[in-house]
Amino acid sequence: MKRHLLAVLAAAAALSLAACASPGAGASPAESEPTASEQPGGFPRVIEVPAGASGAASELRLEAAPESIAALDYESAEVVAALGLADRLVLVPEAVTNPALGGHLEEMAAVPHTIPVAMELDAETVIELQPDLVIMSPRHGAETTIGSVLLSAGVPSLLLPESWTDIESVSVNVGLIGEATGADDEAAALQGELESGLSADPGSSSSSSPRVLVLTNQAGRPFVTAGAAFPLELLELAGARSASDDLGIEITGPISVEQIVQADPDGILLIDMNGSGDRLFAEMLGNPAVAALPGAGSTLLVQGREVQALGLTATVDGLAKLKEWVGGLG
Repeated sequence: MKRHLLAVLAAAAALSLAACASPGAGASPAESEPTASEQPGGFPRVIEVPAGASGAASELRLEAAPESIAALDYESAEVVAALGLADRLVLVPEAVTNPALGGHLEEMAAVPHTIPVAMELDAETVIELQPDLVIMSPRHGAETTIGSVLLSAGVPSLLLPESWTDIESVSVNVGLIGEATGADDEAAALQGELESGLSADPGSSSSSSPRVLVLTNQAGRPFVTAGAAFPLELLELAGARSASDDLGIEITGPISVEQIVQADPDGILLIDMNGSGDRLFAEMLGNPAVAALPGAGSTLLVQGREVQALGLTATVDGLAKLKEWVGGLG
């Protein structure tokens, strides 16, 4: 495997050197160095990537609009599809084919290759597909493993500066993907729709707001959503506070009955991430100690794409649903 990876890297490096070689004696500058105006969509172009969790500020030069795109995280794949470029995708996370998450099911089903999650992916798999562009976020730390190998191999890679944790990072990432794919106008329209649809009402959340515990069904059991997470941003916009803050929980992960009782929330938001509905929550919510909590009778079940960043414009309707529910709490 290592020998094969070295061969792939060597081949990629050779291609990179060939691309940088000066034109032959018989070639005119116009033939070898097309200007941006001669290329569709304003290519070649340089994308300025700001500093963020993925590292220092950087530049990505693309000679032409990518025709073969590997999107290594859910949100990037959904953005590419939302920009009307799903037919250029060659690799996406398999979760975007799940109706509870994906908003472009038919298009994603046609993508030739899928992966479980980026953190379980090896760089060789991506390199062998020879994509014109790889897009990835820093959520699982893959930018320091897979990303560095791809860059060393000369594979054009857009390492997004931040994960998709809030409206600002989503907007920045959408803009960068639009630049890299040549879909600038479509990206601007999507940014505008998200920013207007997810705007905050004055005084939407305060110390007296209802406290909501947010649970998701992951890895076969309930997880509590905590820290920097897009659903908690929507929850705040809806006029509620996350009860996980009172528990001192800073990272999304498993939660116990005892912790739910300690939190004693005014309501419980259930996010279905896998299409199983409320089945994986039933045992925990049916526990006598949990069921006795006043807030246990105030639950709302939503699909992942309604409150997760990968839902994009579906989160606008999700926010409206949250606002109506939160308005009726305690």
